[in-house]
Amino acid sequence: MADLVPQPAGGALAGLGDGGSVSARARAFAAQPAVKKMLPAFAGLAALGVLGLTWAALSPDPQRALYSQLDDTERANIVAALDQGGIAYAIDNQTGALTVGEDDIYKARMLVASQGALAAPESGTDLIASLPMGASRTLEGDRLRAAQERELMLTILEIDGVESARVHIAKAEPSVFVRDEVAPSASIMVRLARGRQLAEGQVTAIANLVAGSVPGLSIGAVRIVDQHGKLLTEGRDPKAAGLDMQAQLEAELTAKIDQLLAPVYGPGAFSAQVRVELDMSEVTSARESYDKEGAIRRETLQQSQNAGQAGAGGIPGVLANTPPDPATARAGAPQDTPGTAASGGSGESSSTRTFELGREVAVSNIAPGAVKRVSAAVALDQSAMGKVSAADIQRVEKLVAAAIGARTDRGDEVTVVMRPFQKTDAEAVPFYETSWFGTALRSGLALLGVLLVLLLAVRPALKMLRNRDSNAATAEGGAIALLPAGNVAGGQVVPYDRAALDAQIELAQRIVREQPQDAVLALRRMLAEPTPSRDVA
Repeated sequence: MADLVPQPAGGALAGLGDGGSVSARARAFAAQPAVKKMLPAFAGLAALGVLGLTWAALSPDPQRALYSQLDDTERANIVAALDQGGIAYAIDNQTGALTVGEDDIYKARMLVASQGALAAPESGTDLIASLPMGASRTLEGDRLRAAQERELMLTILEIDGVESARVHIAKAEPSVFVRDEVAPSASIMVRLARGRQLAEGQVTAIANLVAGSVPGLSIGAVRIVDQHGKLLTEGRDPKAAGLDMQAQLEAELTAKIDQLLAPVYGPGAFSAQVRVELDMSEVTSARESYDKEGAIRRETLQQSQNAGQAGAGGIPGVLANTPPDPATARAGAPQDTPGTAASGGSGESSSTRTFELGREVAVSNIAPGAVKRVSAAVALDQSAMGKVSAADIQRVEKLVAAAIGARTDRGDEVTVVMRPFQKTDAEAVPFYETSWFGTALRSGLALLGVLLVLLLAVRPALKMLRNRDSNAATAEGGAIALLPAGNVAGGQVVPYDRAALDAQIELAQRIVREQPQDAVLALRRMLAEPTPSRDVA
């Protein structure tokens, strides 16, 4: 009877065979060696999943700008539309930009467009189209002037840096009862973007634009004011243009020196400053001259002469009118012979000359801004340069002089010195104002949340699972204790031999059939029941 393998009814092994509860099956599944080996890896993957879910829940969604430049009224209308549509948004307190989640950007734009929260400004054509029929002449004139102002406002808004504008045109109504007509005038108020400023050329362009759109309006009658109340069309100081030109020229020459020396010595190994003196005097001269000698334009010569008969002399009479002797031919070429003045002859000559007088008119205008003198100073860092000779410094001076166009006849000066630079430490930004602090704070909070989940949820679950495993092992140990000791090795059940087990079962069945009393006695001993005494009769 020692080889008999009794199994208690309703035990752990029987529960697996007769379809036990779900918890019993789970405990049996978790008690398997392969499952126990994979349990830490499964717990790690679960922890990573919880970490990812926590990070996704705590980290903010990527934001995209919906509208960046809006006034308070338009921003309030858009916010009301987003609240009605259930779309989350955020407003930057510094720039006023309105941002929404990346997944809701197009939905938000369609919602705003459908509800008309950001309506387009009414144009001048719309104002004229909405003019009622039968309107009076006064109402018609006011509506036309308002339409003109609206069109000018929309045109000014196209200029870069202008957020909003208001245009007011003052024009007197023509009347036959008024002798002197008042010229029209215009006033413009512009609101500039944050950190922007209109240049003088832009202000002049706005004034020309408005003056060219209103008949009879002169540029001097246009006044432009910004949102701070500063008059932008006021007359500038004549010296201001010279100072701007000087600063621009100095910055250009300094940039040339930086571009020349930075590749050679490095960006932080030198410091350069340029001083430019400009001649801001405006000279206009006119000169008119005449040619004293001149050129002959026309000449007229008149001569008249009265001469008497040759050879005649004495008292006039018959003998004085005697004809001259006949001429005789002479051999040879004629020779110049002094002429014989006729006695009693008279002559008169006159000449007239007209000269062309040359006239020269010269006008010269010397514009301000001529360079009078240029001086440049360059300081080299001794620690960065190392050992430098005087010849090297002279070569640097020549390079700088060639870069800025220095001239000796003008008195330009270039000075190069080498001195050790003092390193100035920039003031450190507090750590809580840096960009990485917010990211690190969010990451730390997410990690803390994951640790809390692991400590408060995952760890108790693992501990409970271990307790169930230990309880199942204890119950299994109690069932194994009923088996022969040779079938347990290292705390694990050794598989039985199927043939030996069948032989033992067959032996037990034969004992029960042949000797039922002995089988009942063996069963009672196993159940530790008291054995009844047999009657010895």
